[in-house]
Amino acid sequence: MSGLHWISALFALLGVLCGDIQSAEPQTLLEESFTTELSKDWFWGLGTWTAKDGVLRGYESGPRRHGPVKMRKLPLKDAIVECDFRLEGKATFAGIIFNGSQERGHIVHLVMGTDTLRILAHPKMGEHLHLLKQPNILAVGEWHHVRIEFKGETITATIDGKTFTASHPCIAEEKQTFGLGGDSGGPEGEKAGALEFRWLKISK
Repeated sequence: MSGLHWISALFALLGVLCGDIQSAEPQTLLEESFTTELSKDWFWGLGTWTAKDGVLRGYESGPRRHGPVKMRKLPLKDAIVECDFRLEGKATFAGIIFNGSQERGHIVHLVMGTDTLRILAHPKMGEHLHLLKQPNILAVGEWHHVRIEFKGETITATIDGKTFTASHPCIAEEKQTFGLGGDSGGPEGEKAGALEFRWLKISK
């Protein structure tokens, strides 16, 4: 092969390699700064929520006895979800839940508590199954980092550097919405406690 052909082949190979590298780079689907009012894609919630100074803060309020939750539309299958979260006051856990259609309901739920870590699958509407439940220690009043990766039927959650993995066929379904929430301490509202989230990023 002549020198010119060698050069052409080399450039062709470099082009393929560069294309592979670019295709492997994560594509950002969502980044939330929480510095301004939430968009209309945050379409439903329970409790009182505010986005200010880079933090989304929620606490239980109103007659319905349910912890705060804030839902957002964003279709996902294989994806990476990352954020920081903090428990304040009497708050006992923060959770991130992923849902299908309104008819389908919940799909999978990561619950990060002061004493227990749980991953729940929801094979169908109204059912739940503990894929993982184990002792866990989360300090109240401190920021914690969570990274969730969906790959086919598997969910891998890394919390403050500790990794947990679980699998179920329903995890491979398309997640159409997700919610941030948990237990903020009870019906006394912000006096009891609150949940905070920051630096939310979702990529695939």
